[in-house]
Amino acid sequence: MSKITILGAGITGMSIASQLPKGADVTILGEFLPGDPMDQRYVSQWAGAIWLGVHDLPLREQEMQLNSFSELWRIAERYPESGVRQIEMTEVMDIGDPAKVWYQGKLPGFRFLAPSELPDGAKWGTKFQTVVITPPIFLPWFRERLEQRGIKFKRTYVKALRDLKGLGSDVLINATAFGSRNLLDVQETRIASMRQQNLRIRKEGYNRLYIRRGKDGYYSTAFARGDGTIYIGGIKTQGSHDFEPNLEHRKLIMKRQHENQPDVFPSPDVKDYDFITDHVGVFPFIEAKNGGVRVEKEVIQGQKVIHAYGQEAGGYTFSFGLAQQVSNYVQEYLSELPKSAEPIPSKL
Repeated sequence: MSKITILGAGITGMSIASQLPKGADVTILGEFLPGDPMDQRYVSQWAGAIWLGVHDLPLREQEMQLNSFSELWRIAERYPESGVRQIEMTEVMDIGDPAKVWYQGKLPGFRFLAPSELPDGAKWGTKFQTVVITPPIFLPWFRERLEQRGIKFKRTYVKALRDLKGLGSDVLINATAFGSRNLLDVQETRIASMRQQNLRIRKEGYNRLYIRRGKDGYYSTAFARGDGTIYIGGIKTQGSHDFEPNLEHRKLIMKRQHENQPDVFPSPDVKDYDFITDHVGVFPFIEAKNGGVRVEKEVIQGQKVIHAYGQEAGGYTFSFGLAQQVSNYVQEYLSELPKSAEPIPSKL
């Protein structure tokens, strides 16, 4: 039986586990585990989270995102208790090129907005069916499903991948994201951080997923999670690790959403709503110019390693598709012929 260890118990590590051969002995290790109390350092637990394709992507990443969509869509159809549900997306763009929307025609109900449907200042937009995920519900549900398959979860903290060499794993998968910067035998230097400040309010009757993007990083979204709450965002700040909410950003987030959907948010003042909390997350990513999402094999001190990280807030968007690529690499490792200690002498 093949023994596979996954370091990292976020959406990436768990999705990878779900795609591995069912006969494998799989253990997921993590400093944080599904079911833990909410903690902003547990990035997957604190994500938005929706499926939203990035417009201008290399083919490799397009395939990962689309394959992930297929699996999340299937989960939403079959397991309503999972915290994954289908929803219509309205995407309004003040910038960009619609020709670069690679998923046009590939998602249910996809269409471009007519000029009469666009708000003032918008250049173009789309509508399509997608999914929204509620991580505090989904992650424990997913863990239970994996445990039913015999996959084990253990809490641990390591300083280097070599610390796990004694486990005797055939393949070690590094899905630690930010942790890869500190692992002594990885020391990933390409990972950058993206801080996102958002907020959540409680409001019944809203069942939309709306996003508008514009110049200078303008980003405004509001989506219903299905639990009576609305996730509203957001302000992005690259390079920041500050989890403390900025009160001026909170005001600006609500003001933007009032401007974009005044029929739903008639007031620009967050005090006029049932405010739950600010929602600040910091997400790791590798910029496209530095290689983009890392899914790569590497032998480290004799250990067969696969690295899988760098998706920023797209952990759920990449999840199962990235996992399928990792699973292919696992199969490649497991099918390698053992190397002989000495060359076989020729009979000639």
